[in-house]
Amino acid sequence: MMAPFCRVPLFTCTTLIALTAFAVAMPKSSPANHAAADAAPSFAGVGADIITGTIAEDNGAFDMQYYGTSGGVAGYAFATQACNIGSQESEWIGGTNQTPVIVQNCYQYRDGIFRQVGLSWLKHSFCALSESESYCGTCVDNFDCDYLAAGCADTYFAGLNGDATAPRTQINPSTGSYDYPFTIFPSGAFDLRGKLQVKVQDTDPSLNPGARWAIEGYYMSTDDAQFDNHMNNASWREITFTAPTTPSPVGGTNRQDPAIYAWDAMEPGGITIDVLDTPEAAGAGRVYVGSKATALGGGWWHYQYAIQNLNSHRGIDGFSIPVPDCVQIENIGFTDVPYHSGEGVAGTDWPVTRSNGAISWNTDSFEDDPNANAIRWSTMYTFGFDADAPPTDDTADLSLWRTGTIESIEGDVRSPNNDCEVLCASDINADLLVNVNDLLIVIANWGTTGNHYADISGDQVVGVDDLLRVISFWGACP
Repeated sequence: MMAPFCRVPLFTCTTLIALTAFAVAMPKSSPANHAAADAAPSFAGVGADIITGTIAEDNGAFDMQYYGTSGGVAGYAFATQACNIGSQESEWIGGTNQTPVIVQNCYQYRDGIFRQVGLSWLKHSFCALSESESYCGTCVDNFDCDYLAAGCADTYFAGLNGDATAPRTQINPSTGSYDYPFTIFPSGAFDLRGKLQVKVQDTDPSLNPGARWAIEGYYMSTDDAQFDNHMNNASWREITFTAPTTPSPVGGTNRQDPAIYAWDAMEPGGITIDVLDTPEAAGAGRVYVGSKATALGGGWWHYQYAIQNLNSHRGIDGFSIPVPDCVQIENIGFTDVPYHSGEGVAGTDWPVTRSNGAISWNTDSFEDDPNANAIRWSTMYTFGFDADAPPTDDTADLSLWRTGTIESIEGDVRSPNNDCEVLCASDINADLLVNVNDLLIVIANWGTTGNHYADISGDQVVGVDDLLRVISFWGACP
């Protein structure tokens, strides 16, 4: 890896600094295919193929910088290292639209919910040094800034990535194209503008007992899409906060995995993740849908969902899950991630509706509002609710924000059982068995009135009707 130095954009330089690099030495459909932290990458073979090789690491040291706090929001930046695992060089021409932009995101896992809590503007890169790294391959050619050679790596330490001036909304990640120069620039408090911004309340460990955090780096390369090599560009790494001002490492970089797989890593075996390719006007896009169901007891379950848009330009403006009309729902939740520094994306929460056997969240379409709070590329939104029905495998509908030949796509999820006639309402303790344990719950609560979990008949009193229902459904739940 390279030693730190003061690298400045070539198109603004008045003095050319001699830069000398020195040598130091495909998509996943299920969680089982995860790349291990710091494992060797899967090599593509044809064309340029940029991945995020390491995160928050520079010259072997942890490199994530805290810049300051304003209005309850903290600013950060972390180092990223690109690696070209393809068969040909990748353009890295500063001051043009022929160079990658670098994404920084932050996520939190707490109480079974994995959500995005911060995002940055994008670092508009300008130079690649073609460094040698054992995990990246054999680096031979050095193109002196304007190209990253095959088998070579390039590091942008935190201080460089903190100077993020590229807006997400002016880039098409499905094709890797964007116009340059950009027409908007980051604004706001100097220590925060364009940085990875996270609310202090989301990083303060005293306010988040048991929480875990992950950061994600993503190189949106202008060359990858033409070779269909742009689905493996994101990687994540777990970190922790001893204080909002002090991030520190927990594990190594999980290469070629978007951050939604951190949810599965932090809650092994409990998450279902579906990989969806989106029909684009040009290029190709990908969206991930994660879901899980957790037994709460008393016949109730919590359902949690996350949608991560990796690089779909069309975006997502609606999410609908089948829920039978007979199922009760409580504690409906939604979280997004705020844009900032003058990038004009609305922050309006998605309203929720329930009708026609489904629960649905939606925001405005692109035609109605080009600044609507859609799930744009490199962001994750979460959804959840409690229901008095056990889970089954089903499909959710994801409506696409920008217009195209297809209006929506479907993803496999866990959702409440879709047959009201066979719901195990008599399984009061949610162990998938109707037996003496459920009978004892009815007896222990005999005579209780009102809305009570042991009142499975719904007549507002725990009594003989509930006892008879337990007996009539005796055995394993269907």
